[in-house]
Amino acid sequence: MARAKNTSRAESRRKYREQARAAGTEIPDDEMDDEVAAIAAPQPRQSMFRMPDIAADLRILPGMLRSEKKLWIPFLMLFGAFLLALGYWSWGIVPEDMAGLVSIVVSLVLQPTGLFVFFIGGFLAPRASYLVGAVLGIVDGVLFSLLVLMVPAEATTPPGGEMPDPTATLEPAQFLAYVGIAMMVGILAAGFAAWYRNFLRSSQERARQNRAAREQQARIKAKEDARAAKEAQRRGDRH
Repeated sequence: MARAKNTSRAESRRKYREQARAAGTEIPDDEMDDEVAAIAAPQPRQSMFRMPDIAADLRILPGMLRSEKKLWIPFLMLFGAFLLALGYWSWGIVPEDMAGLVSIVVSLVLQPTGLFVFFIGGFLAPRASYLVGAVLGIVDGVLFSLLVLMVPAEATTPPGGEMPDPTATLEPAQFLAYVGIAMMVGILAAGFAAWYRNFLRSSQERARQNRAAREQQARIKAKEDARAAKEAQRRGDRH
């Protein structure tokens, strides 16, 4: 990449000198290097798709969870939804008129196929978002399974709710299905959220670089016009 960059800079200097000679203007080399090279050699784009370093991500995950306090937000959302659902179905401390709210919260937050919490986790994770999604999926699957076990069999599902019919038992296969589905959805949703976050940052950075390049070109053009005017005035004074 360095060779391509040097070639671009040299070509820009050559063209600029030719234009300067045609206008009868002399441009110092050091000024040429500073102004033209800044806009002539675009930085190579980094690929937004790359294979994760699973071993390294596993090593940094515990420390990241300890240092990045914001990563606990989706976990707190899961536990909050779990307690809200228990408060309505099992403990009876949530008013009946909040049935719709409980239904929405369970569907968006606590369902193994829900995307809301996984998206938040992936968006907040500075690295290893797919692992954060996997951990959230495990926690989600366990909490959802506990909810199925703890809700009494005679409980009723709120209107529009997506809770399964409550039962007094939970088969191991059913438990593994809840956890497995939540893990897969968590990995995919969190990974996509991290990709989208990086896409937004990359777009903002490209826009900033393009704006800086346009401003630099405008400054160079203004200097060229000023030199041309000065040279024309100098020639007029000679005659």
